Amino acid sequence: MFQTFRARVALMFGVLAIVAMGALSLGLGAMVAREQARDQGDALHTLGRGTAAALAEGLFERMREIELIAATAEGLRPSLDSAEWRPLLDRMQATRPQFAWIGVVDAGGRVQAATGGLLNGQDVSGRPWFKEALKGPHVGDVHPAKLLATLLPAAADGEPLRFIDFAAPLLDAQGRVQGVIGAHGSWEWAKDVVQAVRSESVRERGVQIFILDRAGQVIHHPAGPQAMATLAAGVALPLTPSRVAWSDGGEHLSVAVPVPARNAITQLGWTVVVRQPVDLAMATAARARSVVLVAGALAALAVMGLAWLAIGRFSRPLQAISTAARRIQAGDLAARIPEATQSSELRQLSDSLRGMTQTLVERERALEQANAGLEERVAERTAELERANTELQKLARKDALTGLFNRRAADDRLGEEMARHRRSLSGLSVMLVDIDHFKRVNDTHGHAAGDAVLRELAQRLSRRCRNTDFIARFGGEEFVVLLPDTPVEGALALAEKMRRAVADEPMPGGVGLVTLSIGIASPAEYFVDAAAALAAADEALYTAKRSGRNRAVMYGQPYPLAAD
Repeated sequence: MFQTFRARVALMFGVLAIVAMGALSLGLGAMVAREQARDQGDALHTLGRGTAAALAEGLFERMREIELIAATAEGLRPSLDSAEWRPLLDRMQATRPQFAWIGVVDAGGRVQAATGGLLNGQDVSGRPWFKEALKGPHVGDVHPAKLLATLLPAAADGEPLRFIDFAAPLLDAQGRVQGVIGAHGSWEWAKDVVQAVRSESVRERGVQIFILDRAGQVIHHPAGPQAMATLAAGVALPLTPSRVAWSDGGEHLSVAVPVPARNAITQLGWTVVVRQPVDLAMATAARARSVVLVAGALAALAVMGLAWLAIGRFSRPLQAISTAARRIQAGDLAARIPEATQSSELRQLSDSLRGMTQTLVERERALEQANAGLEERVAERTAELERANTELQKLARKDALTGLFNRRAADDRLGEEMARHRRSLSGLSVMLVDIDHFKRVNDTHGHAAGDAVLRELAQRLSRRCRNTDFIARFGGEEFVVLLPDTPVEGALALAEKMRRAVADEPMPGGVGLVTLSIGIASPAEYFVDAAAALAAADEALYTAKRSGRNRAVMYGQPYPLAAD
């Protein structure tokens, strides 16, 4: 379907529309996301400030109430007798349910009167709130209940009881400390504050409130699986609305608001942290992007449909031209390209195609004539290539320096000869020839002189060989000679001739006399394979070297054939 010009143009317009709407979606989405992130961050910050202010006001009011009771007691100069204090404390607790326990303690630290009679007579001199209250009004940070843990009802959510301590000294007329009035404010008060400031719609949007103490430890958290969530390791408190990672996974739009203190006594260093999952915080931006994408898709479909209809009107002449061109391609040279008049471009195209058709017919005839000559030239070039390949194969088996066969050719020939002589049961001898102290020639006279020695040696050895013999340069200064139908005596005789041909006549280039060491393996066809026969000849060669050089040695002979 998408191979036609009409479909491709329609698809192109659709793609352009999709790209345009996608870019618009991205731009609008980014703008909406920025605005929503700012607005939602401001809302979270406002909620945090409200929570912090409520906490600060609550702390101040609770401490103020304790201070007022202490001041009233100073004016009335009551005794610390339980009968006088108990009704007052009970009325105070009844009107202020935030206080879980209120008690009066003498200067020695013993409880004289308390709400519900709890802890009467108990020694609380070791408690921090009592010690601090002897010096002046005191507010203690959140801590778990100790003495009252088993005396008061458990919390509704099953968590351990936690208190905030409020305490003030009781002074006599002379300003001397007569005792301490202390109160344990229930930490449930913080939950009430959070519930009061967080509306139902806020909760539905996943907004959660945490309270941290001075050390950064969570002292209030929402219920549920996020109860123990904290900021991820290394993440600082976000004092401005920011996207930060939390320990329970994912990112949250978060802001931290320090709890302000109405005075130095209530300065506990608390921080309110408000967070909301990023996906919920940015839900409006996501919906806006979705709406734009859907609208863009619909617009792209509409553009593609209009383009399809418009291009159809202009593509019909092209289809007619295409049909005529296919007839010509099939061999119908009588077919004619129709003339298009819809536009100047189509008219130029049809005229050009008609001219091209005539040119192609003429060139087809010329091409048939040219093909006949080309086939003949191809045959000639093929024969030349075959001859060149044959020559290259020969060169690949020749040693460039000496003109002899190389090791590759020697390996092939040795395998063939061993197979043939095994069948015919005639003798085959393998001879390895090595120039003695050839390195000395190169070191003394130079490599050019060494090359001249190798060329001269190749000629002298070749002249001593029969037409049926095979000689090759095996590597470096070493040569291999294959002697078909040659027994041991014949191989030894030829080796001696070769040795004398070299040892008795100086080499050219001022090198002087050189000598040969020769190793012979015969009959070679008795060995397991070609490699074994060469190894035997090589061992005989090294026997000749160890025995003084300038001699031929037969493999397996107890004594080498010494030079004269």
